[in-house]
Order: sequence, then structure tokens, then C-alpha cells
Amino acid sequence: METIEALTVLAGSGITLALLSYLWRENLAFRIAEHAYIGAAAGYGTLVLAENAWRLLEAPLARGEWYWYLTIVLGLSYFFFFSKNYFWLYRYPIAYVIGNDIGVVVARSVKTQFLEQIRVTTTITDLNAAIIAVGVFTALFYFYSTMEHKGVFRGVSKIGIYFLMGAFGASFGATVMARISLLIGRLRFLYFTEPAYYLIPVAILLLFIGIFMDRRKKT
Repeated sequence: METIEALTVLAGSGITLALLSYLWRENLAFRIAEHAYIGAAAGYGTLVLAENAWRLLEAPLARGEWYWYLTIVLGLSYFFFFSKNYFWLYRYPIAYVIGNDIGVVVARSVKTQFLEQIRVTTTITDLNAAIIAVGVFTALFYFYSTMEHKGVFRGVSKIGIYFLMGAFGASFGATVMARISLLIGRLRFLYFTEPAYYLIPVAILLLFIGIFMDRRKKT
């Protein structure tokens, strides 16, 4: 393994162990790793966004469409956030971006999450489609509060509760499985990657030293 690659692995394992040290308590190593990770993510994200923005601008600018330069001016207007006298100029790019995003998101959501859901619910072709239709209808009826849920309506509302709890449980289970998968991946990196596992005993030793020093301070 080359020196640069080994140093990269050691840095990655060190940051991983420093972040996992939060399981003991918040400490200096965790804060350093946290700030380094957030700073690196922000810097990398900024470079990626700048590169993608220039790639999108390159073709229209090459065709002589000069008005695309206005997007650069609009983007640079964000820096007026740091000016007290010209802070009002910062509101223009914010208003444009939020308005544009709301328009795109609303149009997309209405089509995919509303109209498409109605189409799937009303088109019953097999057992799965029938279950989806029953789940949508009963779950929506649970939130229908114009009439009191008695008799048959109470049973329909209860079925809706079962569907809602099943959906919430599946969503929570998928989230937990995803987090556990990430944890397993980092543990495999620490245990099977050379020379990452050399830092594990060092981290354990530092942890015990920190616990011992804390107890001494308390006594």
C-alpha cells in the first residue's frame, strides 16, 4: 500500500473513531471530526455545484445567448447577505429560487402524489391494487371528522389505523435498517482495512484514559 493511500485510510479510520466516540459523550475529538466533516462536505458541495452550474452555462454562452449571464449575477447576489446596507438585494435571488422551486415541486407533487395516487387507487387490476385502494380509502376516512365514527364507520376507521401503523412501522424499519447498514459498513472498514485496525486499540486506550481522568476529576 502506498504512503498516501495508507495515510488516507488512517485519516478515515481516525475520523470514524472520533465520531463514534460520541457514544461515550461529547468530547474534543468528536467536535474536531464533526467540524472537519461538515467543512469538507460544504467545500466539496460548493465545488460540485459550481462545476455543474458552469457546465450548464457553457453551451448557451457558446451560442451567444448573453442573457444567461444574468444567472451569474443572480447567484452572486447571495453575497449581499453579509452587507447591512445592501441586504435587500439578497431577497431577490431568494425570492426567485423559492418561487421557482415551489412551482416545480407543486406541479410535480400534484401529478405524482395526487393524480397518480388517484389513478392507482381507482384502477383495481389485482389483489395488490385492491389492498392499496382499501388502505387509501380507510386511512383517509380515519381523518374524516365531520361525522362521529360509530358502528360500521368505526370499523372502517380502525382498519385505516392499521394501515397507517403498518406504513409508519415499515418506514421506521427501513430507516433503522439503512442506519445499521451504514454502521456495519464503517465497522467492516475499521476491521478489515489495513492499516485502519491499528487505530482501534489506540482509540480504546484513549477512551479508558478519558474515563479515568473524568472519574479523578469527580473525586
